[in-house]
Amino acid sequence: MIRARTAAGRLVGEWDGSVAVFRGIPFAAPPVGDLRWRPPRPAARWDGERRAYDFGPAPLQPQPPRDSIMYHTNFADRRALVMSEDCLYLNVWTPDPAHAGGLPVMVWIHGGGNRYGHGGQEIHDGRALAGRGMVVVTFNHRLGALGFLAHPDLAAEDDLGASGNYGLLDIVGALTWVQENIAAFGGDPGRVTLAGNSAGAAHICHLMAAQAARPLFRAALGQSASGIGRAEGPLVEQGEAQKQGLRWAEAFGDRDIAGLRRLDGVELVLRGHFGPVVDGRVLTEPSDEVFAAGRQHAVPLLVGSNLDEGSVYAAPDVLHRLPLESGTDELYPVRDVEEARRTARRFTGESRFTYPVWQWAAEHRRTAPTWVYRFERTPPLPDGLALAPPRDGMPEYGVYHTAELPYALDNLDRRAWPWSEADRELARTMADAWARFVATADPNGGALPVWPAFTGTEVMIFGDAVRAGAVERLEAMRLLARCPRPL
Repeated sequence: MIRARTAAGRLVGEWDGSVAVFRGIPFAAPPVGDLRWRPPRPAARWDGERRAYDFGPAPLQPQPPRDSIMYHTNFADRRALVMSEDCLYLNVWTPDPAHAGGLPVMVWIHGGGNRYGHGGQEIHDGRALAGRGMVVVTFNHRLGALGFLAHPDLAAEDDLGASGNYGLLDIVGALTWVQENIAAFGGDPGRVTLAGNSAGAAHICHLMAAQAARPLFRAALGQSASGIGRAEGPLVEQGEAQKQGLRWAEAFGDRDIAGLRRLDGVELVLRGHFGPVVDGRVLTEPSDEVFAAGRQHAVPLLVGSNLDEGSVYAAPDVLHRLPLESGTDELYPVRDVEEARRTARRFTGESRFTYPVWQWAAEHRRTAPTWVYRFERTPPLPDGLALAPPRDGMPEYGVYHTAELPYALDNLDRRAWPWSEADRELARTMADAWARFVATADPNGGALPVWPAFTGTEVMIFGDAVRAGAVERLEAMRLLARCPRPL
């Protein structure tokens, strides 16, 4: 057993090898009843010692299909999934709870499109990174309609007239908890890196644009998504977001917020697709405008994407969205069926993932040091895996969206796949670079080749070899930059 004292009370954790872990720590009051669709409130204090051996419940959510590559990579855990609307819990891994000088801290935001995911997923386990000399924090935030609904009734009861972004406010709440409590686990609140993948990376981008979050982290690390340059366009303003919320509420009988608060939360999260909006509290203007003006949080930034980001999402009908501009035919050719399939995958990946990440780096490098990576290693899926084929008609998923996760967090053993020594070496190298960035705000050092700072074209390639390289298809990035949104 290992103990720590937080502002709310004493905790008892346990050792996992050389790393201490404290699971299921409440960082806010349960967002239930009248607290549904309100900013998070402080957690209640407790007397005596609270056991922190088990993860707290995951947020209410559906699950991706069990034959999807996303399920097998991210959600096929050995531990049974327990969900509750009472979900605002976090987890801490630390190699030295008594470290007097304070260790660097990585706060990790899970992905899942604001619909899926939680801080207790095996793929996000913090032991391997914590063993490299840092404190790792994962946590839950509200998802779906419970996390992001905007509605005029919610704005009317808010002192700032804000609505939406409750999940984003949960992230700010978790970061605030870290500032107030992480020293009790050996962490330095002045050396916090905010990291995450997919929707988690997009949240980081938005929080770099948010004034309220700026005192809470000193570096940022985003994998495979961005909050700016998005294919769907800039964030929705509050007026339109409230109209969308009213249309969603009509499916429940044109209920007001009082009526919606009486419904079971499971019913609410199964309908609609939600995400951040300009709420008027944490986000007061579109993030694209903040970055374009260079007014974002000027912290060191490390971002990147995967070679085949579009393979999970591409479908033939995406070809109708190809830009009607000179040069499109050369960059996105469709002269035969096979070429059309490759183009559907490439355009989906570049418009939804690769270009927005490139745009994030391109905007930010004028403000603070920025590094970019490209992940090119195809994970070795086991034979006999119950896996639906890609929707685009291609034979394999390739280096799909989230393929880098087991490597970046050095968690290959969380999946019983036929990993080779080359996979393990790549995972060690990548996690070492992530750990150096968290410790020093610069990924360079160790056995890694020199990783040049990004000025528009430089990337570090993590694949069969690790080497410095250049942005691929720069003309496609420039074409997508010129295209009106939505794509």
